[in-house]
Amino acid sequence: MEIQLFTLLPEKPEDFLNFATAGLKIPQEDAFKLFFLTFKIKASRDTPIYEWLERTPSFIKFDEIAKNQFLLTLSIFTLRDLLVEHFDLKFTKNLYLSVKDLLPSSFLKGCLPKREVIVSKDLFFEVLSRKKINQLPPFLKVRHLILTFHFKGNCDDLLMLTPSLSFFVLRRIKEGLYEIFLPQSISEFVCLARDFTEKKFFKNIEMEALFYQLRSLFPECFGEI
Repeated sequence: MEIQLFTLLPEKPEDFLNFATAGLKIPQEDAFKLFFLTFKIKASRDTPIYEWLERTPSFIKFDEIAKNQFLLTLSIFTLRDLLVEHFDLKFTKNLYLSVKDLLPSSFLKGCLPKREVIVSKDLFFEVLSRKKINQLPPFLKVRHLILTFHFKGNCDDLLMLTPSLSFFVLRRIKEGLYEIFLPQSISEFVCLARDFTEKKFFKNIEMEALFYQLRSLFPECFGEI
């Protein structure tokens, strides 16, 4: 079984979707699990924030970074679910308005509101570029910078991994050979790698090589873990 950091996913949404579906042969709905957005949120009052958090949205990263300022990271897959299930909330409506002109129509197809949405002045969303995410303080970067890890092996190998995973894309390459694309923050992957090592899913030298690469790319983050 092989494991590596997958560094080929494009940053622009239209390029990403074409690469994931045409290049990697991943179904569109699964591809949405691999494209993430990070928002800096400013709120004049915190009620809309906590009304949204009470719904306990899954697979998000959320941190308060200052008084009435927050960071939110989530996938397009999760965003689409929020638009379908929680569009009654001011938070979700403003979240939608912040991305509707930035994303290709295919990203939100089937999730668009049926009537005009009026912006709430209580909330302001800024979508952060990859450059700005990389400039976050290390203690936030280890949570909000999402990397993609790639596993390849036979069916039995990958089935050993899946009980430890919660949000991933599984694809059959050919008879007897499969792959998993796993989006993880740095902090999440450190914990997962420790679990994999204890269970001897991978050789120590394989994990050491991967962590050498991660430390080379993000040296500032490993003092925060």
